[in-house]
Amino acid sequence: MEPIDTEATATTNDLSVPGILEAFKIIDGVYKQKEIDAAIGLKEEITPHLMAILENLLADPQPYIEDDSLYDHIYAVMLLGHFKESSAHQVIIDLFSLPGDVPDQLFGDICTADLPMILLKTCGGSVESIQKMILNREIDAYSRLSACQALAYAVLEGYIARENALALFNTLFTGQEAEKTSDFWSLLAMMLLHLYPEESMAVITKAYDDELIFSDEVPFSEFMEAIALGKDKCLENLKEELEQYSLDDIHARMSWWACFHEEEALLPPARVQDGAKSQKVKKKHKKKKRKQAKASKKKNRR
Repeated sequence: MEPIDTEATATTNDLSVPGILEAFKIIDGVYKQKEIDAAIGLKEEITPHLMAILENLLADPQPYIEDDSLYDHIYAVMLLGHFKESSAHQVIIDLFSLPGDVPDQLFGDICTADLPMILLKTCGGSVESIQKMILNREIDAYSRLSACQALAYAVLEGYIARENALALFNTLFTGQEAEKTSDFWSLLAMMLLHLYPEESMAVITKAYDDELIFSDEVPFSEFMEAIALGKDKCLENLKEELEQYSLDDIHARMSWWACFHEEEALLPPARVQDGAKSQKVKKKHKKKKRKQAKASKKKNRR
């Protein structure tokens, strides 16, 4: 479906589909809560137009890379995740599988903070495409790690057996999945911690011996502590993280973003209380961004 010509049809405070889409189009520092609520109320009508935004973005991402005021794709991907729209699953995977750092340029911190939940919510109970994303070495490591996190969450939802998820993760410690200096394996190791790592200890021990996992990021002792905690407690901790990142309350996930509070020097620390894994992922992701010298205010928002 072609997007609605919002400029020709939208009016001020218009909460029709054209008005909502027009409000989403350009970022102006204001969180569009009324428009999001209206979109939720018009879910069936607006979903094809949100899909069209992402499909057009996939076909030609360059305008969004060049113009960082364009923002409708952000609202679209978050709303489709909130809607649990399974028809959006593949286009979302394709967008976050674009080469190089294109996903980061388009979506910023969503690549690490929200993508796992978006993938989970849109998968419709099937993790096949998520598994393919994990195994695709052509994709940016952070997108693949978010797919790994989605698969870990899928264990809790009963979409995949814990043993099968661990078996897949165990195949990723080959040393060929990323550059030797990458923190890919350290971040992946944290997901094994969450799923209870007892069956993976031989793989983990070898990964430390091969210097794939950085002990200053993930001390080996954390694996001993996880085993001491037991499987039920590890999975309980993972469930708490899943609930924290849930898209059920989309306002809780979006309204605090820095792009909507540019007048504030710092975000209130209570707004984000990440689990240990997510904190480390975000810290490493931010280091990556600094190295790349990103300047987009709208995407580097956390």
